[in-house]
Amino acid sequence: MIKEAEAREMVKKNVTTENLRKHMYAVSSIMEKLAEEFGEDLERWKLVGLLHDVDYDETKDEPEKHAIRSAEMLEGELPEDCLRAIKAHNSLHTDIEPESKMAKSLIAADAVSGLIVATALVMPSSKLEEVRVESVLKKIDDSSFAKSIDRDRIRYCEKIGMETEEFVELSLGAVQDISERLGL
Repeated sequence: MIKEAEAREMVKKNVTTENLRKHMYAVSSIMEKLAEEFGEDLERWKLVGLLHDVDYDETKDEPEKHAIRSAEMLEGELPEDCLRAIKAHNSLHTDIEPESKMAKSLIAADAVSGLIVATALVMPSSKLEEVRVESVLKKIDDSSFAKSIDRDRIRYCEKIGMETEEFVELSLGAVQDISERLGL
């Protein structure tokens, strides 16, 4: 299995957009906290979060290939359940349904990370330390805020046995833990 340092190098090599890299770091941190919460393999979950969009520069204009290409790039580097979770995070285009707790967690983590960052950016100092769970929950209900973020994907947390508030609290803490790396 690929090591975290190698995975980070793969991200640097394949993802040219700094904001996308930061998104991947945020999702990775959330996935690690979820694995801890569920008693799952922290390293595998963390790597799935880190590498889920590793193909995005290559596939951004071909959404039907996104995630499939990531899995191809990671063949032999991650176990099959990890590759399936990555493919399932783009189920709208891949037709691979999220069946595992890992896959459902990745969908929710992918969406909530964007909402948390968007919430931080409207704070007075644009810092994650200012963001509170209540603020993020209000933004989930405000469909005019960060319109591109699919709130139903955030609510996938319910499919993994977590209430939305509990999921947001865990996710916010995970992202705040790496606020320096994110520059927020």
